[in-house]
Amino acid sequence: MSFTPSEIKNKEFSRTKNGLEPSEVADYLSQLSQEIEHLKDQNKQLETVVQEKENNLKSYKEVQQSVSDALVQAQAASQETKAAAAKEAEAIINKANADADRIVNDGIEKARRLSFQTEDMKRQSKIFRSRFRMLVEAQLDLLKNDDWDYLLNYDLDAQQVTEENVQHLNQNDLTEAEKQQAQQAKAQQTAAENKESNKENK
Repeated sequence: MSFTPSEIKNKEFSRTKNGLEPSEVADYLSQLSQEIEHLKDQNKQLETVVQEKENNLKSYKEVQQSVSDALVQAQAASQETKAAAAKEAEAIINKANADADRIVNDGIEKARRLSFQTEDMKRQSKIFRSRFRMLVEAQLDLLKNDDWDYLLNYDLDAQQVTEENVQHLNQNDLTEAEKQQAQQAKAQQTAAENKESNKENK
């Protein structure tokens, strides 16, 4: 059962013959009422402080939750950023490695082709050199032949060279087929000359 300060202060007691001194009881009740009033004021103040603390605590909890949510989101975003950066870096590295391998392979292939071409040119140069040397040596051997001395020292004025002798020499150098062709050509020439002569006589 609760009492208010005014109820305590205004409380009336039954009187008896040998009861307590009314003034002392009244003073005591008055003091008790004041003390209770004071305690109630303190209690209200404490309740206000507690309410403020609870409100502050609630605000702190809300702020803490917001900060926690922000940290979680930031951490998630950081993880996503790291994952994306790692993936992009891996793609760049893979592409760089592939380009490097392609460049190296192209260089090796070009060097190989150049080496083959060089060897082929060397081989062809050796063949050309060998053939050219053989040709030059053959020409030198021809120049060293004694027939050149004979031809250079031969006196044409000392011989009687006639057209008949030349034709005779030329015929000796011809084959049978060439001789037949020469005879046919001569016959055709003779026939043509006779025909032309007949026209002039008419």
